[in-house]
Amino acid sequence: MPNSSHSGLDPTALDRTIELNSVFARSSVGLEAGEVLASRYQIEATIGEGGSGQVFRAWDRVLGEPIALKILRPDRAREKSWIKRLAREVRVARAIRHANVCRVFDLANADGHWFVSMELATGGTLRDTLRSGRARSMVERLVDARAICAGLAAIHLVGITHRDVTPQNVLRMTDGRLVLSDFGLASEGADTTIEGGTPRYMPPETAMGHRSDQRSDVWQLGSILHELLFDRRPEWESGSKGIVLRQPSAPGASAFEEDLARLCRDCLAQNPADRPATAVEVAARLAEAEVARPRGVLARLVGTRRGLALGGLLVGLGAGAFVADLAIRHRTTRRDQIGDDDRSLLRSVAGTLDAQGRHEEAVRLNRLAAPLGSNLR
Repeated sequence: MPNSSHSGLDPTALDRTIELNSVFARSSVGLEAGEVLASRYQIEATIGEGGSGQVFRAWDRVLGEPIALKILRPDRAREKSWIKRLAREVRVARAIRHANVCRVFDLANADGHWFVSMELATGGTLRDTLRSGRARSMVERLVDARAICAGLAAIHLVGITHRDVTPQNVLRMTDGRLVLSDFGLASEGADTTIEGGTPRYMPPETAMGHRSDQRSDVWQLGSILHELLFDRRPEWESGSKGIVLRQPSAPGASAFEEDLARLCRDCLAQNPADRPATAVEVAARLAEAEVARPRGVLARLVGTRRGLALGGLLVGLGAGAFVADLAIRHRTTRRDQIGDDDRSLLRSVAGTLDAQGRHEEAVRLNRLAAPLGSNLR
């Protein structure tokens, strides 16, 4: 995989999802601000576009709140196959219920337009955050990293491969949380009816025309984590073992930074078999690295990294109850001793447990993570 510089190419085009073996269409859906769709949705502004359609901010006159509408382009809407694909996208998205996955409400046909209504992201995209130039603490970066890992883990837990995990498909909501969106290329099981992706985030196997699976999502996740945690896109170099990732951490980096670098390196392995199998494993390793940091209540409770590993903490997120039992039952753990970063970690683990159907354990962690003064017991 070459370096990520693309001399002479439009960066915006490189960030746009494409479909392999198809022609990118730019026809407009013909809607302008002020128009009302289905006697309900008042168009306010265009907020995004892709090969299949445009995304608008709209005001829902019935519910009295803003939403997003993804509307098929006219040339696509004339083909039944595209309508079926839009319906499939909605079905896939609605199969996932997680705080870090964008909610999709409905598919409709009105006034000559096929469209999907969904949750509106008012905070832009992760790409906007990465391009802002604002200095961000490691705590802020880790909050975002956890959210992306947790959302993709929830997607993988129900057997879905996203296939377009990119910063522009990670949206920031009003409350600051990140959600994964755009299931236009997602597949269930062995489904390979649609292939494509975003050029600069396309894993090697997809670029070579091979079948994508959840390990392909892991490669894209690793690329995002690299950029999010180390402030630059991945770079590759030739070595004795072929093309390898250039070390992202700087000389003299802490053990924690080396753990993060190792996680990125494993996610970005050229051979899919060398990567973590799913985002569930990535989320577990990120949580393990954080808990092992020499700071915070959770680190003090767990103790050493060896003790963490022996305890089986978060391996495949199959031992999530260990976190709850350790944190809730330990005699020195009180809610007033837990910092904001620890609370965020607990909530992230709780969300993934909830997606697994382990609701009681999730409730216990959420109770511990609740801010002081809340009415949770």
